[in-house]
Amino acid sequence: MARPLVLDAARVINECMNGFEYQVAGHMIWEGLVTEGLAVARAVHDRYHPSRRNPWNEVECGDHYARSMASYGVFLAACGFEYHGPKGQLGFAPRVHPDQFKAAFTAAEGWGTLSQRVGPAGFNAELAVKWGKVRLRSLSLELPQALPGSQVKVTADGRAVETKESLTGTRLNIAFNDWVELAANQRLEVKVA
Repeated sequence: MARPLVLDAARVINECMNGFEYQVAGHMIWEGLVTEGLAVARAVHDRYHPSRRNPWNEVECGDHYARSMASYGVFLAACGFEYHGPKGQLGFAPRVHPDQFKAAFTAAEGWGTLSQRVGPAGFNAELAVKWGKVRLRSLSLELPQALPGSQVKVTADGRAVETKESLTGTRLNIAFNDWVELAANQRLEVKVA
């Protein structure tokens, strides 16, 4: 049982292991328990709501403890983010609003956003580099539904890119014939129709 941590005479809170709670939440999301994982993360958020205490100091083993940075793992799980820099592999499998999704990502030498949308014309994804550079050899995207027999078109900064695609269930795997390097303000677009 957690022992109370006295901040002042008027405020008493329990010292919780919120870093572990975030790890559990992230693991639940990876395993498909999205609602339950988000509920755990929300409980930690509510505990440190600004109306009650400093939201930038999730108390665990004392003030300003670093384990709360495990909350980033919940974000990665919600995005279904996969990255292997040396192999040039990047992947996304959004677990929250996959039909209209946008999130930031980080890579070894740069960062940017991935956005994807499903519409009447098919599936569109855009990888936009905002800073640095991103080198890719392959990209994997989780389609909201299987689209057998679909045409896949990939462009990098407006130029067609030669690829080999495979579909495993709803997972679209795109292998680039050559390395694709995107610099800041460049985009990789994938259209599945």
